[in-house]
Amino acid sequence: MIDEAEARELGEGAFDDGEVVLGEARELNDGWFFPCVTKGFTLHTGVIVNKETGRPLRLMVHSSLHNDPALYDRGYHFNDYDLVVLTVENADEAVRVLHTLHEVTTDKYYKNDRVYRVGRALTEEEVRERLSHLPCIFSGHFALHLDLLEQAREAGWFSFKAFEYRGKT
Repeated sequence: MIDEAEARELGEGAFDDGEVVLGEARELNDGWFFPCVTKGFTLHTGVIVNKETGRPLRLMVHSSLHNDPALYDRGYHFNDYDLVVLTVENADEAVRVLHTLHEVTTDKYYKNDRVYRVGRALTEEEVRERLSHLPCIFSGHFALHLDLLEQAREAGWFSFKAFEYRGKT
């Protein structure tokens, strides 16, 4: 079990030397939350260090975890997710929330003797189509919208499991 002093050291180590000064610790069930003051421009406003693993999670400006660190205790330990939707009870609300996540898909096309790959967000229709075949997976950088996922879980609009997205496998 990681104590506060060790968590502070691990949290500081998650940033470049001298980049941040960590504020007073707030103990969570699963980790230690440290708000931070940054030197220079950065998109990070804090860090949570997992009590079991010591793994730091740098929090981004305007992220749900920065606004409500208690989400960490509900299992949101990452920035990038594979979200497996298991059931849907309210299709319209499920589509609304999942569309808001802005999952990026890649369109490929051939033109001028080249293959182009262009990323774009899924449309509402594409989200609805995915939900018609459960379970389905949405992947991406969802840290800014974890509060919406938690709202959907609490309202019962759809059920899901959230896993860390580890890139291409």
